[in-house]
Amino acid sequence: MPTMPTRFRPHGQTSRRDQNAAADRRRGSARERGYTTRWDKASAGHIRNNPLCRYCDLGGEVKPAEVTDHLYPHRGDQAVFWNRTYWIGSCTTCHSGWKQRVERLGRLALDDLAARLGLPPLEGWGGLKVWTPSVRDRRVGGG
Repeated sequence: MPTMPTRFRPHGQTSRRDQNAAADRRRGSARERGYTTRWDKASAGHIRNNPLCRYCDLGGEVKPAEVTDHLYPHRGDQAVFWNRTYWIGSCTTCHSGWKQRVERLGRLALDDLAARLGLPPLEGWGGLKVWTPSVRDRRVGGG
């Protein structure tokens, strides 16, 4: 059976797998990022009180929440990490799929999502380094 040839990579350039492994090493473990036993208990309590995925609810679906998502990425900021206002019960599909795409769109997209969830935007937060317009702003601005 034929196989795909190996991908050409210039000498000294690292593979995507090696780049991802290096990023994971820099990122630190979940415990080092603040996901301690205290978080495990708080998250379980949040899901107990908010058993449905709020993101699915926006689309008219009903699915059980499996994880507690930080609406705004905390990037190690403990004040944002423990701000329960922005904890969202989420199914793993939403958390690992479209919510990640919203985060990549930038701050305005997250503020737009917060508004759709009935939450105020997070004040004084500089968690994302890149400013990009939200999907709604692109539609409204005609761009």
